[in-house]
Amino acid sequence: MIAISTALLAATALLAGCASSSSSSAAAPPATAAAAKYPVTVTSCGVPVTYDAAPTRAVSVDIGTTEDMLALGLESHMVGDFAIGNAPAGQPLPPEYRAGFAKVRDVSPNSYFTLEQLVGLHPDFLFAGWNYGLQAGTNLTPSYLGKFGIKTLVLTETCAHVQPGKNSISINDTYQDLRNLGEIFGVEAKAQQVIAGMQTQVAAVQAKVAGLKPIKVFDYDHGEPAPYTGAGLATPNALISLGGGTNIFASLKQSWSSVSWEQVVAAQPQCIIINDYGTPTAAQKEKFLETFPAAKNLPAVKNRCFLPLSYDEVTPGPRNAQAIMAIARWLHPAAYGLPPNGS
Repeated sequence: MIAISTALLAATALLAGCASSSSSSAAAPPATAAAAKYPVTVTSCGVPVTYDAAPTRAVSVDIGTTEDMLALGLESHMVGDFAIGNAPAGQPLPPEYRAGFAKVRDVSPNSYFTLEQLVGLHPDFLFAGWNYGLQAGTNLTPSYLGKFGIKTLVLTETCAHVQPGKNSISINDTYQDLRNLGEIFGVEAKAQQVIAGMQTQVAAVQAKVAGLKPIKVFDYDHGEPAPYTGAGLATPNALISLGGGTNIFASLKQSWSSVSWEQVVAAQPQCIIINDYGTPTAAQKEKFLETFPAAKNLPAVKNRCFLPLSYDEVTPGPRNAQAIMAIARWLHPAAYGLPPNGS
């Protein structure tokens, strides 16, 4: 009963806010219209989930999902986050979201949740992904968490882990996550504003790189005996394509995957994105590539064509558009009137 009352109070406050944003003489009709938005149903990895009101005790998992929520101004609805520590070593969180992060309890910055940790927060909503906290074959699944009154929105990119028919990845997946959050929390206009801003950035890049020959790119996450990469069903694949490149593992219809150095050498990448988070640092990864026998003679390494991108740029989230712009300027500096090194 306490949880229900809290939800009703939060919904009432939300409706009052919507009403006050209109003319004071017409307060009642906007409130009635806002109330009519619920229930809303969104599809999460093919499963419809219905919300009778905006969640009031939300939890996010991973830095990109948290930034999605902060970009929509949802910090007041949140009771905690997990695994937001995947930032470049020694660098603070992105300035545009720093104030929002400070308002949300950081339960465990460097690890995903356990069932006990999550349930202990008494959440009514979880935003996570398969292999971003959710794990098939365990009790960390949307259906099991539903037993505790937790409704789960699954990160669209990660549906490939549970939907064998999914064979492509797109920036639209990130937009869909934002749209879903907008509907669930009743902030559709804000979600559309964020999406429109991203679309404007992406369209500007597309205009710059249209007609240019794509550059072969290898996304290097980590791994020395075997490299780990964003393959054909991971977000870097979409970002590289939109930035005027071709992912050398685009045809590998897997998400984040281990590959072999033999495969990398055979593809002869011209440039390498280095996913920058924690340790080893981006600089340490560059040093490894320059000294490792299987990598040091790659065209990308010999020409030092490296681009460090932070974890929240290469995984789904609102910074994906910035990443696309950075990739385009790096791969095609002449299109931006820049010298060959893109600086």
